[in-house]
Amino acid sequence: MRGDGRRTLRGGRFGRMMRTVACGCLVVVLGQSMGAANERRFAYTYETPVLSPGARELEIWNTYRSGRPYYFRRLDQRMELEFGVADRLMTAFYLNYSWRARDGNGVGEGGGLVTGQTASIANEWKYKLADRVADPLGVALYGEYTLGLDEQEVEFKVILDKQMGQVLLAGNIIAEHEWKDDLVDGVVHTEKELKLGLSGGLSYAMSNRFSFGLEVVEQNIVVEGRVEHASLFAGPVLSYATEEWWATLSVLPQVTAFKGASAGGLDLEEFERAQVRLLLSFHL
Repeated sequence: MRGDGRRTLRGGRFGRMMRTVACGCLVVVLGQSMGAANERRFAYTYETPVLSPGARELEIWNTYRSGRPYYFRRLDQRMELEFGVADRLMTAFYLNYSWRARDGNGVGEGGGLVTGQTASIANEWKYKLADRVADPLGVALYGEYTLGLDEQEVEFKVILDKQMGQVLLAGNIIAEHEWKDDLVDGVVHTEKELKLGLSGGLSYAMSNRFSFGLEVVEQNIVVEGRVEHASLFAGPVLSYATEEWWATLSVLPQVTAFKGASAGGLDLEEFERAQVRLLLSFHL
């Protein structure tokens, strides 16, 4: 099983093209007038609300990861354009870009600092089955397909949440299947990886604009029917919203590893010691 720090990194030309397109989209968006946005209180845990038909939003993601036995830094970026399709139904299209740097000596590749990048596109759909205020429990179904230069990924989520006055509770059940191609001695080998997980959070609204709380993520890597890696992340989450835009920041250190621990009770082969995610969204 390979950790992220040892994967072949590709897509330089595609990545540069995506950054150019993303910057162009951002300039256009910032030049437009904006209306009320559909706020997310958590950076990793999805919520049930969907955009109304015809409504659009632009979300910009940045996820920073660090902390391996060797030098390691990773930055994942996403430009997401969301559309309200019908009552209770929305979709979104993504441009994804990832940059990594690591010590080649630390992962047996030889040499000094090794850098690389990957790029992909994705499409998501979300359908709300029940409302978190009007119904006993908010429920939504989520599906996402990602296509990269050397990988494909399918992800499904069951989204649950409940609004109780100033308190919001949310939880996700997550299943993700990934196919990744590697070229070894002139032969293409496809690796399959199943990721199962849970995420959840509690957020308290201090005012109409500012919220804070706790977010928890549990991730499992399954290979050939066996769980090889399982870790728990938990940390604070902050959210700020105006009528024009909103931002959410979550800081998630790895708390413990249930399977695959490599150092101090943590799994630093498959996962990082800490990750930080910032979401910034504008209503179009």
